[in-house]
Parts: sequence; structure tokens; C-alpha cells
Amino acid sequence: MSSLVLITDATNFTSAHIIKQLQEEGYQVRGTVTSLQDEDARIKQLQELVPEAKFKLEIVEADPAKPETWEEAIKEVQYVIHAVKPVAALPPAAEGEAPVQPAVEAVQNIFKASVKSTSVKRIILTSSFQAITAGPTAATDKVFTEADWADAETADPLVKSLILAEKSAWDFIKELTDSDKIDLVVMNPTLALGPPLLDAQQDVVKMLLDRGITGCPRVSYSVVDVRDVAAAHVKALLLDNVSGNRHILHGGNLWMKDIALALAKEFKPQGYSIHTMSIPNVALWGLSLFNKTAKTFLPIVGKQSQFDNTRMKDVLGITPKDVKETVVEEANVLIEKGLVKKPKRVRCQGGAAAAEGEAKAEDGSEKKEGESEE
Repeated sequence: MSSLVLITDATNFTSAHIIKQLQEEGYQVRGTVTSLQDEDARIKQLQELVPEAKFKLEIVEADPAKPETWEEAIKEVQYVIHAVKPVAALPPAAEGEAPVQPAVEAVQNIFKASVKSTSVKRIILTSSFQAITAGPTAATDKVFTEADWADAETADPLVKSLILAEKSAWDFIKELTDSDKIDLVVMNPTLALGPPLLDAQQDVVKMLLDRGITGCPRVSYSVVDVRDVAAAHVKALLLDNVSGNRHILHGGNLWMKDIALALAKEFKPQGYSIHTMSIPNVALWGLSLFNKTAKTFLPIVGKQSQFDNTRMKDVLGITPKDVKETVVEEANVLIEKGLVKKPKRVRCQGGAAAAEGEAKAEDGSEKKEGESEE
């Protein structure tokens, strides 16, 4: 009989891709959501992803904050995939106590239920590259590996929750008795982009298509294709040499202007007017006074992190997809599904050719300036 895999937060961007690939590989899949009623529409979409699946996708209700909901959810499960959901700390329950970390509590509740079940062999925890480094760094010679940890004390509240949640997972497994031992595998993906299976996520591709910012600040994104992330989780279920290890999942680095130029080249002929002009740092500072999105870019302007994805390639056996192709594929699906604003007008054929020529010219200029980095 096929193994049963439980995946938490089943309707999120990455989980949907993992579920799809698990079903395509013939696994039984049980997904959890906090509320069946609230997620009804997305659940129906999930259940239609692989019509020919050997086993129908099962969705159950389980709340990460309620430990009593997990015993039934994990019943007869062999593998658990849990994505850490960053949540800022809550005020302490009583004076003198430490703040409550919901992400840590979720890990504890799910791991305890997994041990109690006695059927769970392995847990795959989806952490983040932000648990390795909290943000882009100015130093260009530093290459981050799985041995690196971000400093929880200096990280912002959401990133701190990711770091503490992953650390709590390692501590939990370390303290188990031999009779209760469960394998732990951790994935640390960079920013996952790619075609959405359900709703659009609020990411840089959607922002550029929706013209959410008037140009391109010199901001870098460390990117991985979401389908590579999903494949890593599926492969990690059975590989022997992944247990007890972290795995950086990374495809490449793209400056925002790289992304904008790739989108402009592909979609200006369809009428999408994508801002590709660079925003000087001084102008970005001025824009940040009244644009919240621009304000978030200020701490990371001009910085870029480098990651060693050797384990992704050599241990998991995944050759990363070209992330420039990833952003174009994501944009195609966003447009097809009507998940981005429609252009005000569609350019005529002559205008389309001119737009394409403009994008090519800007692309060439960009490379001369040395801003395109991968």
C-alpha cells in the first residue's frame, strides 16, 4: 500500500505544488487547513489538480495552535511535511513570562502528535533561507551554506519566528529517546516563484505586472522555482542521506530590473506597460516617504546574498530551473487566470514591435552597466 503523506497549510502557494507532485508520484496525500469552511473554494481547486490521481486528496481540519486537533490528522501517516508560517510573537500569557511564539508552538504541537502516532517515520520541515541569513548582505564574497544561522535577536519579528521555529524543531528531535526517534529533514528555500496553482501570491512578478512601483530600485532577489522546491520535498521522503540535514534550495539571483526587462520583452506586445527604468537610491528614499512598498526596499538596496546549493544538486539530484524563465512562466499563468490587472489597451502590431525593440535595447544597456547578475 502507498505511503500516506500529511502536508500542513495545504492551500498555500508551495504546498499546492508539493501536493500535485506527490499525487503524480502515486502517494496518498492528506492536507490540513485551519478551517474547511473558509478554504472551501481552494480545496475544490486542489482536488482537481490531478484528476487521474491514484488516491483522492483528503483534506482535514487542524489548527496549528490547537494540539488536540492533530492526533486524528496524523493518524496512520508515515511522512509529515510542515511549512513554517512566520507569525510575530504574541504578548505573554502572564506577567514575567516570555512572549508566545505561534510558529514555535505549531512545530511543537505537530511534532508531539507525530511522535504519539508511532506511525510517522520522517518529518520534512519547510523553513526558509531567512533562517540562514535574515536578508541580503553587503559583502559579496560571503557564500552562505547550511551551516550558517541568522541571528534571531537582531531579526525582524517575522523572520525571528522562522529562526526560532526551525531551532525548536532541531531541539525537539535531539531530545527524543531512541524508541521515539523520527527523522528530521529541513528545506531552506530562497524566494519561491513560479506559476500559481491556486491564488496569486503577492510577489515581485505580480507587483511589476500591476505597476505597483514606478521603476526598479537596485534590489536583488534570491530566487528558486517553486516546482524545484516541491520536487525537493518529494525526493526527500525516501533518500537516506538527507536525514538530519538542512538543504538550501536556490536557483539564482535576479535584480528587480532583470525581472522587469524579462517581463517587458515578453508582455509589452500584449499591452502590459512594465516599468523598467532604474530608480536612483536618492529617488527611492523620496518615494519611500509616501509609498510603503518603496520603504521596504531601503534596507536592502544594492545588497545581494550568495548561496551554496550543492546539496540541492548533488544530494537531492535537482538541477535548478533558469529563474528568468520561471518569472515569465509565472506571469503567463497570472495573466491567463486573470490574477493581475488587465492592460488599459492592447498595442497594435507596430507598437508591439517597437516595445519589443525598446525592451531589447534596455536589456543590452543593462548588461553593459553590469547590473545583471545570476
